[in-house]
Amino acid sequence: MTITPEPLAETPLLRFWRGGYPLWVSWLVGVALNVGSALVIRALAFAVGERAFDPYTIAGALAAMWGVAAAILLYQSVGVWRAAARHAARSGAPPASTPARTKMRRLFALAAQLTVLASVANFVSLVASSGVRQMEETWRMAFEGDPDIPDFTIRTMRDGTEMEIAGGFKYGLTQEAREIMDATPKLEVVHLASAGGRIGEATQLARLIQERELSTYVATSCLSACTIAFIAGHERFLKAGGKLGFHRAAFAGIESSGAMSGLLLAAGIERSFTDRVAAQPATGMWYPTAAELKAAHVITATVDTRRFASSGLGAQPGALAFARDLRGVGLYRAFEAVEPRLFLRLVERYERGYETGQSEGEIQDRLGEVTAPVIRRHVAAADNGVLIDYANLMADQFAAVGAKDARACFLRITRGATPDQSVLLDADLRDREQAIQARALRATAPRTPVPRDLLQADYATVFRQLGDRYSAAELQMFDHPDKVTPAQYPVFCRMTTAMFRAIAALPPTRAGDVMSTLFRNMDPPPPK
Repeated sequence: MTITPEPLAETPLLRFWRGGYPLWVSWLVGVALNVGSALVIRALAFAVGERAFDPYTIAGALAAMWGVAAAILLYQSVGVWRAAARHAARSGAPPASTPARTKMRRLFALAAQLTVLASVANFVSLVASSGVRQMEETWRMAFEGDPDIPDFTIRTMRDGTEMEIAGGFKYGLTQEAREIMDATPKLEVVHLASAGGRIGEATQLARLIQERELSTYVATSCLSACTIAFIAGHERFLKAGGKLGFHRAAFAGIESSGAMSGLLLAAGIERSFTDRVAAQPATGMWYPTAAELKAAHVITATVDTRRFASSGLGAQPGALAFARDLRGVGLYRAFEAVEPRLFLRLVERYERGYETGQSEGEIQDRLGEVTAPVIRRHVAAADNGVLIDYANLMADQFAAVGAKDARACFLRITRGATPDQSVLLDADLRDREQAIQARALRATAPRTPVPRDLLQADYATVFRQLGDRYSAAELQMFDHPDKVTPAQYPVFCRMTTAMFRAIAALPPTRAGDVMSTLFRNMDPPPPK
């Protein structure tokens, strides 16, 4: 006797796969499967977002997302296609025996199959345009060390109270920063110098900065993802001249207008500012002014070059980096051309100061100790045009300092310029001085010594002009500056300003000789 096995029960899933449901049911199931696929992908994305930035997790999640989408599309497409084929095959049987109904059923089946083909074509196009690029970029993140992003460096300064993070934001940065922070419990400020990198890593670093209640500081530039870490600071400082750069986030060529702006908004940044960030393409960069940053609560304040340790060149930049940085200033380029050995000394001093945690202002002071006498010697031997420009510059500097602090102006005149006075000068005045000094270094020519009686005649001319505006008692202050009272500081400053303007107005050779003599002696001018 032959026993025939009973057929296996057909499950709903198998029945759909074989096209066993009516076409309209299969179509509805296909829509439901699309919704389910989207929900699964969203759940995977959420799970990844809740975890610490990890390229291996991201790679696995992306592979799972595309795999789930492909599997569901295949299952849905086969089921709907087979249901459509059966629907078309039954179009000539009762009750669909009339020509009109037969035609409608066949059109319905054809439309379903065309929809399947369109869905498959769209998915293939999406994989080619996005999926492949996403997997390639994720692979490079996870298994090649993210080679398109520079390596990061971390160093501590000032007895562990300050830390600098420089270079690219990529996997491992936050973990290394955490380990160093654990070893430096006195840490207060994190310096940031980066062109950006992965937002996921920047977000993790931002959380770490918030947990430790640290302040953040930018001396040079902090761009793109770096700004996410910057805004996490308890207080946020920007060196005058430093830059923060913003744009939309991008991954594998796909831009997101909400990722960066959403993080900024969550940090309390003004919406008008975040809207501007959302509108900036990832291929460009928006550099807000200090006033815009302050108004939007992005920065707490701008600071001078003396507040924090010098930073922005990385943990171990080397002599070439310091030389390159000095060459960025015209005055030091002139030193390299005219005084190459001295330039090498400057590089060495810069490197020592940087490594020991000196501020940029302190380093400039140390460089100035070397350069000042050389500059004075070259200016004293410069041509008339340089010396006249220097006379006008000194007048403008005394006027600018005197308008803010009469005592500082008096001290500048009687004892010479000091580093702390630099904050009283606008950047254009400092730049003008360096430009004139560079000209003097490059264009020095011997000057013939000037007879004393000729200089006395020049001084007499200058003081006659001053006598039209100031009393004899006021002019006598030049003879005894040690007896000038604080109440007289403002008029003393104004007189000195007027004196240098009068010197600049002398005939070119006479003005040049007077200024050359002043720089040789570096003493206050003799009385009239």
